[in-house]
Amino acid sequence: MKIKTPGDIDSLVENFYNIINTSDCHYEALKKISDLSIDTFGDYITPGSFCLKDEIYINLFELLDQIVFELSNDREEKSNIRDYIIEDIYIRLSIILEALVWPERYKKNLKNRPLRYEDTVIIKNLDLSEFVQLLISEQEEWINLEKNIIKTLLYFTDFVHMDYFYNIFLNTKSPFLKAASLLGLKYCQDRGLNWKTLKYSSSGLDSPQLVKYAERFDTVFLSSNRLPSQKEDATFVVLHVEKQAALYKKEEDIMWILGLAERVSSLNFENSWLNEINISMCNIFLRLDESLLKKIFKNEDIVLKAAKFLDYLPRNLFDRLTGLLESLGDNFLFTIERVAQVKSNFFDNYNSNILSFITYKERDLL
Repeated sequence: MKIKTPGDIDSLVENFYNIINTSDCHYEALKKISDLSIDTFGDYITPGSFCLKDEIYINLFELLDQIVFELSNDREEKSNIRDYIIEDIYIRLSIILEALVWPERYKKNLKNRPLRYEDTVIIKNLDLSEFVQLLISEQEEWINLEKNIIKTLLYFTDFVHMDYFYNIFLNTKSPFLKAASLLGLKYCQDRGLNWKTLKYSSSGLDSPQLVKYAERFDTVFLSSNRLPSQKEDATFVVLHVEKQAALYKKEEDIMWILGLAERVSSLNFENSWLNEINISMCNIFLRLDESLLKKIFKNEDIVLKAAKFLDYLPRNLFDRLTGLLESLGDNFLFTIERVAQVKSNFFDNYNSNILSFITYKERDLL
């Protein structure tokens, strides 16, 4: 089976779901799915290869790639570790497939099992507002999911009491959660938020300056704002732009976002904070208006700024964007290739995402 249309992907998803539901052995189910994935996609599966923009499908294809890797290589892990990995992958895959194929069953089962990262993505992208209270109640129990939970709740602020964001902002020691909760408060400000009180009742992380930036930030006219200068206000902005990215239809807003990308790559985010910011930035680029990007990328300087950001991303997240790069046309990639030849020190030839992509693309044409 060769994937040519979105309908082909949906059909394949149903096949995977049927395999999961008709196999008694979890390992054997994953082995069948691995073999079918290799037959369909090859042994290296990336979301960008199929121009995927839906976050659920992106996570599905990345999980398929992990399944192929785990089941097609001789691994040296101890048996109990190996069993844990297989079971974890099986559960995650089952959750995604169930949400895509049988949403009502997914919603029923979600009420009776532990929350997982995949659920936060699914709830957000399927607009399942009925699970807002579940997310709120689960946040303290699942510390490893607290960033994902609050990111999801930013899409459902009409259903979240302002006190939820207020208490997190006042009490958290996490700069990511402080910035995210402040954005939630910004969305709730018409409910009687007192910015002055907020500014001086919080502690740490230069909170008064962060609150001052948030209070003045114009959520409608993006390009009228100054670019963030610190990690906390950059997080505030990135999460907002991620939510609104598909709505930006002016060149000045796209230019502002490209400036944001450049600023983000210059800040020293760390660990899980860095990962969440990078995921959000990828989502932003996938949701921007492609016709505007093509128009803006006629300017060589802008192309090179974008290329620098693409090289800043870890390879697995860059692979989410390769379909977008293809759709931008040959001029975008030609500009990068020409500059790489003229300015040999502009890119890291050994570790450059974008140059590696161009090289593989040229090989495919041979």
